[in-house]
Amino acid sequence: MPSPAPKILLVEPDPGMVEMLVPSLQSRLGATVTCVDTAEACIETDLYDPHEMVIAEWVLADSDGLELAEHIQILSPRPVILLIEKAKPGEAIAALRAGVCDIFTKPFPMENLLDAAQRACERHQVQSLRAAKYRRMRELVRHVIRERRDLNRRMELVCKDLVEAQRRLVQRVLALEGPKTA
Repeated sequence: MPSPAPKILLVEPDPGMVEMLVPSLQSRLGATVTCVDTAEACIETDLYDPHEMVIAEWVLADSDGLELAEHIQILSPRPVILLIEKAKPGEAIAALRAGVCDIFTKPFPMENLLDAAQRACERHQVQSLRAAKYRRMRELVRHVIRERRDLNRRMELVCKDLVEAQRRLVQRVLALEGPKTA
């Protein structure tokens, strides 16, 4: 079964980069790409129409990539790739701790970015399927436990009814035999 086309949210204020990235992502991944130019627009767009991946410029007019990545991960964990002019080691480490799956320093080979995006989408898809399977399994276990408890309650009622019926039977037999004389 072919995997569905990923939805990618591209946060890039540079129209030249957008013109270069969108067709590449669409042709290589078959992705639906939504483009915004600020962190605020990214969060608003993603709240109303969640995306499987976010590719963002590190330097944005209203925020930075690290803060945006943290917000995205709070909304729903998914791959975030950051694009930066010059990465400092401390920034890169902080970004990776915030859940960023990859950082590309400009200029970067487009093929490397596309490979990373494809791997991240596939990994996210597998994780999503695994999480859905886990949720279904947990629900099934809950259902089995509820059914078992219900069955146990019914069995207890049947046992109580049998004990009560046995008691009544013994009383009738004793009543029919009458008093015993020794």
